[in-house]
Amino acid sequence: MTVYTKNNCPQCKATKRWLNEHNIDYQEINTSDNEKAINHLKKIGVERLPFVITDKGNLTGFKPQILEKLV
Repeated sequence: MTVYTKNNCPQCKATKRWLNEHNIDYQEINTSDNEKAINHLKKIGVERLPFVITDKGNLTGFKPQILEKLV
């Protein structure tokens, strides 16, 4: 699972907190100082963070009900 985040993002913090509370491993990619990551997200049409990628699907924003189904 990969979670794209940015600094000072309440929804990003909530997503990471939820994943940590549920002992779910993830790789975080912080886009705040990562032009390559920002360009990648723009290229695939992502406009909001956090952006979560799993093998069961993707999620934008903090939606714990959906996140639970994707992990």
